[in-house]
Amino acid sequence: MEDSFKESPDPLQNRQNASHPETESADATQTKSKNQRLAKQDGDKKRADDLSEAEKPSKKDKTDGKKKKKRNWWPLKAFVLSLTLSFAVNAGSELVLEDAQLWLAIVLTLVILALGVGFDMIGTSATSCEVGPFLAMASRKVKGAKTAVKLAKNCDVVSSVCCDVVGDICGVVSGVCAATIAVTVTQANNNFWLSVLIYALISTATISLKALGKGVAVNKANTILFGVAKVLSVFSKDG
Repeated sequence: MEDSFKESPDPLQNRQNASHPETESADATQTKSKNQRLAKQDGDKKRADDLSEAEKPSKKDKTDGKKKKKRNWWPLKAFVLSLTLSFAVNAGSELVLEDAQLWLAIVLTLVILALGVGFDMIGTSATSCEVGPFLAMASRKVKGAKTAVKLAKNCDVVSSVCCDVVGDICGVVSGVCAATIAVTVTQANNNFWLSVLIYALISTATISLKALGKGVAVNKANTILFGVAKVLSVFSKDG
């Protein structure tokens, strides 16, 4: 009986022996999954390193970027342009207004005022316009559209030339004209207050007309700039 008891298998041990293959299979699956995750992470890291290396600019690209960087010569050009125009316009106005009659001084003053206001409107419209409509017209090859696109894209230069250079020169020349008118009118009685009134009227007219012109230029920016572009396109091959 003892022999039979010793020879009988233990059910618990049989179950443990039977569960070993499943455990080993599960461990193998986990190990395989872990290895796959590690391999995937290594692959992702390698691809990220490759992308970062590819995105880094080479020495040649850096050198080309430095070569392509242009210096801003516009302040110097504006200085030369202002000096030249100021000298020419002031010299011309002095020659014209020397011993000039009153009507000629008044006409010249009105012309200078009109030029100052007109160029101020052009500069304001260049900074306030929308380039989209001009691009659409340029695709349809409308006359003046390409010139309008150039003006709109270089609005800072256009505004500087029209508002600062030409506008300031017109302001100086209008002051010279005002002095001539004041001297001519008060030549007989040398009335101080009359001279002051003439200066005040011309200054007020300049400021008021420019303020009115800026409002119109903002509301009709595209129309004004396109009109200027059509005039300039006559002298341009691109149109």
